[in-house]
Amino acid sequence: MGLTAASRNFYDILGVAQGASADAVRKAYKLKALETHPDKLPQGVREAEREAAEARFRDVRAAFEVLSDPAKRRAYDNGLEYMRKHVDLSEMQTKLARDRNEWARQAELRHQERMRVLREEMRASQRRYQDTMAKAELRYQERMRSMEEELRQKREAERQAEGNIGETYDLGDEMLRELRRMNPEWEMRRQEVLRRQAERLRKKERFPVKV
Repeated sequence: MGLTAASRNFYDILGVAQGASADAVRKAYKLKALETHPDKLPQGVREAEREAAEARFRDVRAAFEVLSDPAKRRAYDNGLEYMRKHVDLSEMQTKLARDRNEWARQAELRHQERMRVLREEMRASQRRYQDTMAKAELRYQERMRSMEEELRQKREAERQAEGNIGETYDLGDEMLRELRRMNPEWEMRRQEVLRRQAERLRKKERFPVKV
């Protein structure tokens, strides 16, 4: 039995179903033997092609040797069944591994999406905080400018009031001087009144009233 035959399905090599009868197996072998016999190759064929043809013919003979013997065929069928179950289990394990990998990939994608959303929310929150602080700073600066303007206006009003008082005093003095110039007699009477007031004050100082 060749190595290639041991690693292949004999039913596939002969081209028959696994439940084929012994007669069907024999007929299939004859056809395959005629097709794959190295003597069918043309003259002058390359050595590699001849070796490949000989290997195919050995596979056909090995398949017929097993499938034509009932005992060997039963053993071979049992081996196929075992291998089929083993392959099914292997495929199941492969599928489970593939599913686990897919689940891990999806979980990683969900994690990355959550992190992206979280980063976006943090950036949005930071922008809102910065906007709030900027607006608060603008309101503070506006309030300070308003207070400074109010203080400036108040000081200006005070300066104007002080200037008006000074002007009033100057105007009063000017009016008194003009009255004295135009009415010498009025000035004399005023001086007399002032003299009498001063005299009374001196008397009060010399003779204070006893209580």
